[in-house]
Amino acid sequence: MLSGRAAAVLNVLVGEYLQSATPVASDEIARSLDQKISSATVRNTMAQLTEDGYISRPHVSSGGVPSDLGYRFYVESLPEAPQLPPELRESVDRDLAQTESDIGAWSKRCAAILSRLTENLAIVTAPRAQFPRLKRIQLVFLQESTALLVLVLEEARLLRKILPFGKKVDQVQLDLAASRLNDSLGGLNSSQMQSNRLELNPLEEQVKEGSVSLMREAESTNDQEHYTDGLRLLLSQPEFSGGELARQLVQMVEDRALLERVLSATQETANPVVFIGEENREEFLYPFGVILCQYGVPQGVSGTVCVIGPKRMEYVAAIGGVRHLSAFMSQMVHGIQGNPAE
Repeated sequence: MLSGRAAAVLNVLVGEYLQSATPVASDEIARSLDQKISSATVRNTMAQLTEDGYISRPHVSSGGVPSDLGYRFYVESLPEAPQLPPELRESVDRDLAQTESDIGAWSKRCAAILSRLTENLAIVTAPRAQFPRLKRIQLVFLQESTALLVLVLEEARLLRKILPFGKKVDQVQLDLAASRLNDSLGGLNSSQMQSNRLELNPLEEQVKEGSVSLMREAESTNDQEHYTDGLRLLLSQPEFSGGELARQLVQMVEDRALLERVLSATQETANPVVFIGEENREEFLYPFGVILCQYGVPQGVSGTVCVIGPKRMEYVAAIGGVRHLSAFMSQMVHGIQGNPAE
């Protein structure tokens, strides 16, 4: 447990380092502290903070740099639920209100807004259910014995497949088959659809089998639609402006490896979760700070809002931005499902 003086010195040091990205000297801290403390007293406090693992210093006379533990103390010292300033929230909400009414467009816009707010890399995944449920079936006539099967899922996702039939069909027959199946299968997952005992004609049976197969393919795939923005902003940070780490980061974004490693840490909570340095599960992420928040319906239709930056990031803006945008995406998911969030 840090004393009040040590806590004040550490939080000022971290705050200064977030702005400068250079070691913070005792004189700077003494000038920034509200209470009058001499530089000598600050140096003694920094020496204790170094011994306790909160900061590091190349040598005794140099300035201090926060360690992972120091960043963690700083984050835990923030207000309980950091929020965006009211005027910034209003600006973000106006921006979102102008976005077309489509879940993909909302996800993409949220990633762009979050990267702009934090000047770092933002990732927003489109909402997805572990076991998708059917909203409706559509059949579109293509040629005399072929139709396009379109499944609209309750998570606002579309699945498509070409269905060849062994006989001629027309749009009237297709509409009748889709209407009957929608009455019986709407709201069901693939297993429930498969076990549903309907008296079907051959055309309806083939559409049902094709629908079940398409939904099971959607369940088994690991691909998750997502949107990234701000990689250039992250790479412009002093920590990643060049060298091997920057090259690896670009490759991992392109290969989706970064998405998979980050999302594996997502937790079912409506509050942002912060991982700093070696708190991350993956060694590659040790140089980074990662802020994650799940949106949507826990164990239902859900997605993730995430920002990735150097450990030296503006945590108030980052946490507030992730919180606000994940709340917006949750409202969109509830609205799509016909159950507006309170």
